[in-house]
Amino acid sequence: MRVLFFWEPVGGLTLQHRCNPYAGLLARSLEKLDVYLELGDYAFERDWLAENRETCEVLHLNWLHPFYRADDLDATVERFAQFDDNLEYARRIGYRIVWTLHNLYPHERPFPDIDHLGRLLVARLANACIAHCEYAAACARRRFFYTGDTYVIPHGHFIDVFPNSVGRAEARARLGVPEKAFAYVFFGNARGYKSVESLIDAFTAVGDDDAVLILMMRQSFDPGYAQEIRNRADGDERIRVFTSDYFPESDFQYYLNSADVAVLPFSEVLTSGSAITALSFGTPVILPRRGCLPTLVDDSMGILYDPSDPSGLQQALRQIRKRDLAAAGRAALARARQLDWDGIAAR
Repeated sequence: MRVLFFWEPVGGLTLQHRCNPYAGLLARSLEKLDVYLELGDYAFERDWLAENRETCEVLHLNWLHPFYRADDLDATVERFAQFDDNLEYARRIGYRIVWTLHNLYPHERPFPDIDHLGRLLVARLANACIAHCEYAAACARRRFFYTGDTYVIPHGHFIDVFPNSVGRAEARARLGVPEKAFAYVFFGNARGYKSVESLIDAFTAVGDDDAVLILMMRQSFDPGYAQEIRNRADGDERIRVFTSDYFPESDFQYYLNSADVAVLPFSEVLTSGSAITALSFGTPVILPRRGCLPTLVDDSMGILYDPSDPSGLQQALRQIRKRDLAAAGRAALARARQLDWDGIAAR
Protein backbone atom coordinates (compact mmCIF):
# COMPACT_ATOMS: atom_id res chain seq x y z
CA MET A 1 0.00 0.00 0.00
CA ARG A 2 1.21 3.49 -0.84
CA VAL A 3 0.33 6.48 1.34
CA LEU A 4 0.71 10.18 0.56
CA PHE A 5 2.16 11.49 3.81
CA PHE A 6 2.07 15.25 4.42
CA TRP A 7 4.97 16.19 6.66
CA GLU A 8 7.14 19.24 7.28
CA PRO A 9 7.25 21.33 4.09
CA VAL A 10 11.06 21.56 4.24
CA GLY A 11 11.50 17.97 5.25
CA GLY A 12 11.45 14.50 3.84
CA LEU A 13 10.72 10.93 4.74
CA THR A 14 14.24 9.71 5.40
CA LEU A 15 16.54 10.30 8.36
CA GLN A 16 18.88 12.35 6.17
CA HIS A 17 16.60 15.40 6.11
CA ARG A 18 16.88 18.38 8.46
CA CYS A 19 13.50 17.91 10.03
CA ASN A 20 11.73 16.05 12.80
CA PRO A 21 12.82 12.38 12.46
CA TYR A 22 9.35 11.07 13.35
CA ALA A 23 8.35 10.60 9.70
CA GLY A 24 11.56 8.86 8.68
CA LEU A 25 11.37 6.43 11.60
CA LEU A 26 7.72 5.68 10.92
CA ALA A 27 8.38 5.19 7.19
CA ARG A 28 11.23 2.79 7.91
CA SER A 29 9.07 0.59 10.14
CA LEU A 30 6.02 0.69 7.86
CA GLU A 31 8.10 -0.50 4.91
CA LYS A 32 8.61 -3.78 6.76
CA LEU A 33 4.83 -4.20 6.52
CA ASP A 34 4.72 -3.29 2.80
CA VAL A 35 3.29 0.15 3.54
CA TYR A 36 5.19 2.86 1.69
CA LEU A 37 5.02 6.56 2.53
CA GLU A 38 5.49 9.17 -0.19
CA LEU A 39 5.85 12.86 0.59
CA GLY A 40 2.63 14.76 -0.11
CA ASP A 41 2.39 18.07 -1.95
CA TYR A 42 0.82 20.86 0.08
CA ALA A 43 -0.31 22.61 -3.11
CA PHE A 44 -2.93 19.85 -3.04
CA GLU A 45 -4.31 20.47 -6.53
CA ARG A 46 -7.02 18.36 -8.15
CA ASP A 47 -4.89 17.23 -11.06
CA TRP A 48 -2.21 16.03 -8.66
CA LEU A 49 -4.78 14.20 -6.52
CA ALA A 50 -6.31 12.51 -9.58
CA GLU A 51 -2.93 11.50 -10.99
CA ASN A 52 -1.75 9.95 -7.71
CA ARG A 53 -5.02 8.18 -7.02
CA GLU A 54 -3.97 5.47 -9.48
CA THR A 55 -1.16 4.35 -7.15
CA CYS A 56 -2.06 5.73 -3.70
CA GLU A 57 -5.16 5.11 -1.66
CA VAL A 58 -4.53 7.02 1.57
CA LEU A 59 -3.87 10.66 2.40
CA HIS A 60 -2.17 10.95 5.79
CA LEU A 61 -2.42 14.49 7.20
CA ASN A 62 -0.26 15.67 10.07
CA TRP A 63 0.21 19.46 10.26
CA LEU A 64 -2.79 21.21 8.70
CA HIS A 65 -1.74 24.87 8.47
CA PRO A 66 0.67 24.42 5.52
CA PHE A 67 -2.38 23.59 3.39
CA TYR A 68 -3.95 27.01 3.86
CA ARG A 69 -1.83 29.60 5.69
CA ALA A 70 -0.61 32.57 3.65
CA ASP A 71 0.88 35.98 4.44
CA ASP A 72 -2.44 37.77 4.95
CA LEU A 73 -5.99 36.90 5.88
CA ASP A 74 -7.52 37.27 2.41
CA ALA A 75 -4.96 34.94 0.84
CA THR A 76 -5.37 32.50 3.73
CA VAL A 77 -9.15 32.41 3.26
CA GLU A 78 -8.67 31.79 -0.47
CA ARG A 79 -6.22 28.95 0.14
CA PHE A 80 -8.48 27.48 2.80
CA ALA A 81 -11.43 27.42 0.39
CA GLN A 82 -9.28 25.57 -2.14
CA PHE A 83 -8.14 23.09 0.50
CA ASP A 84 -11.77 22.50 1.52
CA ASP A 85 -12.89 21.89 -2.08
CA ASN A 86 -9.99 19.60 -2.89
CA LEU A 87 -10.24 17.57 0.30
CA GLU A 88 -13.90 16.95 -0.49
CA TYR A 89 -12.83 15.98 -4.02
CA ALA A 90 -10.22 13.57 -2.62
CA ARG A 91 -12.93 11.77 -0.66
CA ARG A 92 -15.16 11.57 -3.74
CA ILE A 93 -12.50 9.89 -5.86
CA GLY A 94 -11.86 7.26 -3.24
CA TYR A 95 -9.00 8.39 -1.02
CA ARG A 96 -9.13 7.37 2.62
CA ILE A 97 -8.05 10.22 4.89
CA VAL A 98 -6.04 9.64 8.05
CA TRP A 99 -5.29 12.49 10.44
CA THR A 100 -2.69 12.36 13.21
CA LEU A 101 -3.48 14.96 15.87
CA HIS A 102 0.00 16.01 16.97
CA ASN A 103 -1.19 19.26 18.52
CA LEU A 104 -4.56 20.93 19.05
CA TYR A 105 -3.60 24.01 17.03
CA PRO A 106 -0.46 25.41 15.38
CA HIS A 107 1.99 26.88 17.85
CA GLU A 108 1.87 30.24 16.05
CA ARG A 109 -1.63 31.34 15.10
CA PRO A 110 -1.95 34.55 13.06
CA PHE A 111 -5.44 33.46 11.95
CA PRO A 112 -6.89 31.38 14.81
CA ASP A 113 -10.42 31.15 13.44
CA ILE A 114 -9.11 29.60 10.22
CA ASP A 115 -7.04 27.13 12.24
CA HIS A 116 -10.18 26.02 14.06
CA LEU A 117 -12.16 25.72 10.83
CA GLY A 118 -9.35 23.59 9.39
CA ARG A 119 -9.68 21.12 12.21
CA LEU A 120 -13.46 21.01 11.93
CA LEU A 121 -13.09 20.32 8.20
CA VAL A 122 -10.61 17.49 8.62
CA ALA A 123 -12.54 16.02 11.55
CA ARG A 124 -15.62 15.86 9.32
CA LEU A 125 -13.86 14.19 6.38
CA ALA A 126 -11.25 11.95 8.03
CA ASN A 127 -11.85 8.22 7.99
CA ALA A 128 -9.48 7.69 10.90
CA CYS A 129 -7.82 9.82 13.56
CA ILE A 130 -4.60 8.84 15.31
CA ALA A 131 -4.01 10.35 18.74
CA HIS A 132 -0.95 9.83 20.93
CA CYS A 133 -2.95 9.51 24.15
CA GLU A 134 -6.53 9.21 25.38
CA TYR A 135 -6.60 12.89 26.30
CA ALA A 136 -5.82 13.85 22.69
CA ALA A 137 -8.47 11.45 21.39
CA ALA A 138 -11.02 13.05 23.70
CA CYS A 139 -10.02 16.50 22.45
CA ALA A 140 -10.65 15.42 18.85
CA ARG A 141 -14.16 14.40 19.82
CA ARG A 142 -15.01 17.31 22.13
CA ARG A 143 -13.34 20.24 20.36
CA PHE A 144 -13.57 19.20 16.74
CA PHE A 145 -16.63 16.91 16.85
CA TYR A 146 -14.77 14.01 15.32
CA THR A 147 -16.99 10.91 15.20
CA GLY A 148 -14.96 8.41 13.12
CA ASP A 149 -12.57 5.67 14.10
CA THR A 150 -9.93 6.75 16.62
CA TYR A 151 -6.67 4.93 17.28
CA VAL A 152 -4.57 5.78 20.33
CA ILE A 153 -0.98 5.04 19.31
CA PRO A 154 2.03 6.45 21.17
CA HIS A 155 4.78 8.58 19.67
CA GLY A 156 7.91 6.49 19.07
CA HIS A 157 11.33 6.95 20.64
CA PHE A 158 14.42 8.62 19.16
CA ILE A 159 17.05 6.24 20.53
CA ASP A 160 18.18 5.27 17.02
CA VAL A 161 18.44 8.84 15.73
CA PHE A 162 20.99 10.57 17.92
CA PRO A 163 24.58 9.36 18.44
CA ASN A 164 25.18 8.75 22.14
CA SER A 165 28.78 7.79 22.76
CA VAL A 166 30.02 10.85 24.70
CA GLY A 167 30.20 10.61 28.46
CA ARG A 168 29.32 13.24 31.04
CA ALA A 169 32.87 14.49 31.63
CA GLU A 170 33.63 15.00 27.94
CA ALA A 171 30.24 16.62 27.32
CA ARG A 172 30.69 19.07 30.21
CA ALA A 173 34.23 19.92 29.17
CA ARG A 174 33.03 20.86 25.69
CA LEU A 175 30.26 23.12 27.00
CA GLY A 176 32.29 24.60 29.85
CA VAL A 177 30.04 23.17 32.57
CA PRO A 178 31.86 22.60 35.88
CA GLU A 179 32.24 18.96 36.86
CA LYS A 180 30.48 19.36 40.21
CA ALA A 181 27.69 21.70 39.05
CA PHE A 182 24.06 20.64 39.06
CA ALA A 183 22.98 21.19 35.45
CA TYR A 184 19.52 21.78 34.08
CA VAL A 185 19.07 21.77 30.30
CA PHE A 186 16.43 23.16 27.99
CA PHE A 187 16.75 22.15 24.35
CA GLY A 188 14.62 22.66 21.27
CA ASN A 189 13.27 25.35 19.01
CA ALA A 190 13.14 28.87 20.41
CA ARG A 191 9.41 29.49 20.17
CA GLY A 192 7.05 31.30 22.49
CA TYR A 193 5.06 28.27 23.59
CA LYS A 194 8.26 26.70 24.98
CA SER A 195 8.14 29.38 27.72
CA VAL A 196 11.91 29.52 28.18
CA GLU A 197 11.57 32.86 29.94
CA SER A 198 9.60 31.17 32.73
CA LEU A 199 12.47 28.71 33.19
CA ILE A 200 15.02 31.52 33.45
CA ASP A 201 12.84 33.30 36.01
CA ALA A 202 12.38 30.14 38.09
CA PHE A 203 16.07 29.26 37.90
CA THR A 204 17.01 32.77 38.99
CA ALA A 205 14.55 32.64 41.88
CA VAL A 206 15.96 29.33 43.14
CA GLY A 207 19.38 30.96 43.15
CA ASP A 208 21.62 27.95 43.80
CA ASP A 209 25.23 28.99 43.33
CA ASP A 210 26.31 25.52 42.23
CA ALA A 211 23.61 25.23 39.55
CA VAL A 212 23.96 25.79 35.79
CA LEU A 213 21.21 26.28 33.25
CA ILE A 214 22.08 25.18 29.70
CA LEU A 215 19.90 26.57 26.91
CA MET A 216 20.30 24.81 23.55
CA MET A 217 18.02 26.73 21.20
CA ARG A 218 17.42 26.40 17.49
CA GLN A 219 16.74 30.00 16.53
CA SER A 220 15.56 29.71 12.92
CA PHE A 221 11.82 29.51 13.73
CA ASP A 222 11.70 32.74 15.74
CA PRO A 223 14.99 34.68 15.85
CA GLY A 224 13.31 37.52 17.77
CA TYR A 225 12.27 35.21 20.59
CA ALA A 226 15.73 33.66 20.69
CA GLN A 227 17.24 37.13 21.08
CA GLU A 228 14.75 37.94 23.82
CA ILE A 229 15.90 34.86 25.72
CA ARG A 230 19.58 35.77 25.22
CA ASN A 231 18.87 39.24 26.60
CA ARG A 232 17.01 37.81 29.58
CA ALA A 233 19.88 35.45 30.40
CA ASP A 234 22.56 38.11 29.97
CA GLY A 235 24.46 38.91 33.14
CA ASP A 236 23.94 35.57 34.88
CA GLU A 237 27.12 33.55 34.47
CA ARG A 238 25.30 30.40 35.53
CA ILE A 239 23.17 30.45 32.35
CA ARG A 240 24.90 29.12 29.24
CA VAL A 241 23.10 30.00 25.99
CA PHE A 242 23.86 28.11 22.78
CA THR A 243 21.99 28.99 19.59
CA SER A 244 22.14 27.78 16.02
CA ASP A 245 19.93 27.65 12.95
CA TYR A 246 20.43 23.88 13.03
CA PHE A 247 22.05 21.50 15.49
CA PRO A 248 23.26 18.24 13.90
CA GLU A 249 22.10 15.03 15.55
CA SER A 250 25.62 14.39 16.85
CA ASP A 251 25.49 17.57 18.99
CA PHE A 252 22.55 16.54 21.14
CA GLN A 253 24.59 14.10 23.21
CA TYR A 254 26.78 16.93 24.52
CA TYR A 255 23.81 18.88 25.86
CA LEU A 256 21.73 15.98 27.17
CA ASN A 257 24.67 14.11 28.68
CA SER A 258 25.95 17.27 30.37
CA ALA A 259 22.70 17.66 32.24
CA ASP A 260 21.34 16.19 35.43
CA VAL A 261 17.79 16.89 34.27
CA ALA A 262 15.98 18.27 31.20
CA VAL A 263 13.39 21.00 31.82
CA LEU A 264 10.72 21.69 29.20
CA PRO A 265 8.25 24.24 30.63
CA PHE A 266 5.67 24.34 27.80
CA SER A 267 2.88 26.87 28.12
CA GLU A 268 0.88 24.65 25.76
CA VAL A 269 1.56 21.14 24.52
CA LEU A 270 -0.14 17.96 23.42
CA THR A 271 2.65 15.62 22.34
CA SER A 272 6.33 16.47 22.83
CA GLY A 273 9.12 15.08 20.68
CA SER A 274 11.57 16.96 22.91
CA ALA A 275 10.38 15.09 26.00
CA ILE A 276 10.76 11.79 24.13
CA THR A 277 14.26 12.83 23.04
CA ALA A 278 15.23 13.41 26.69
CA LEU A 279 13.88 9.99 27.65
CA SER A 280 15.78 8.47 24.73
CA PHE A 281 19.02 9.73 26.28
CA GLY A 282 18.03 8.43 29.71
CA THR A 283 17.76 12.00 31.03
CA PRO A 284 15.27 12.68 33.86
CA VAL A 285 12.69 15.34 33.06
CA ILE A 286 10.76 18.19 34.59
CA LEU A 287 7.54 18.74 32.66
CA PRO A 288 4.22 20.53 33.16
CA ARG A 289 1.19 18.34 33.71
CA ARG A 290 -0.30 19.13 30.30
CA GLY A 291 -1.63 17.28 27.29
CA CYS A 292 -0.21 13.78 26.78
CA LEU A 293 2.77 14.34 29.09
CA PRO A 294 1.18 12.66 32.16
CA THR A 295 0.68 9.57 30.00
CA LEU A 296 4.25 9.67 28.76
CA VAL A 297 6.08 9.98 32.09
CA ASP A 298 5.52 9.37 35.78
CA ASP A 299 7.29 10.37 38.99
CA SER A 300 9.89 7.63 38.60
CA MET A 301 11.35 9.54 35.63
CA GLY A 302 11.33 13.05 37.06
CA ILE A 303 8.68 15.57 38.09
CA LEU A 304 5.36 16.62 36.58
CA TYR A 305 4.48 19.99 38.08
CA ASP A 306 1.19 21.87 38.19
CA PRO A 307 1.43 24.68 35.58
CA SER A 308 -1.45 26.55 37.24
CA ASP A 309 0.69 26.99 40.38
CA PRO A 310 2.85 30.13 39.94
CA SER A 311 5.60 28.49 42.00
CA GLY A 312 5.20 25.02 40.49
CA LEU A 313 8.24 25.14 38.22
CA GLN A 314 10.41 26.75 40.87
CA GLN A 315 9.47 24.05 43.37
CA ALA A 316 10.22 21.34 40.81
CA LEU A 317 13.71 22.75 40.22
CA ARG A 318 14.36 22.43 43.94
CA GLN A 319 12.71 19.05 44.45
CA ILE A 320 14.53 17.30 41.62
CA ARG A 321 17.81 17.72 43.46
CA LYS A 322 16.51 15.46 46.23
CA ARG A 323 15.67 12.62 43.83
CA ASP A 324 17.74 9.57 42.93
CA LEU A 325 18.60 10.81 39.45
CA ALA A 326 20.49 7.69 38.44
CA ALA A 327 17.33 5.66 39.04
CA ALA A 328 15.23 8.29 37.27
CA GLY A 329 17.54 8.14 34.26
CA ARG A 330 17.21 4.36 34.08
CA ALA A 331 13.44 4.66 34.29
CA ALA A 332 13.43 7.31 31.55
CA LEU A 333 15.42 5.12 29.16
CA ALA A 334 13.27 2.09 29.95
CA ARG A 335 10.18 4.13 29.11
CA ALA A 336 11.71 5.24 25.82
CA ARG A 337 12.46 1.65 24.86
CA GLN A 338 8.78 0.80 25.27
CA LEU A 339 7.99 3.25 22.45
CA ASP A 340 9.24 0.91 19.74
CA TRP A 341 8.60 2.02 16.14
CA ASP A 342 8.01 -1.47 14.76
CA GLY A 343 5.31 -2.05 17.34
CA ILE A 344 3.80 1.35 16.60
CA ALA A 345 3.76 0.68 12.84
CA ALA A 346 2.03 -2.67 13.39
CA ARG A 347 -0.85 -0.92 15.14
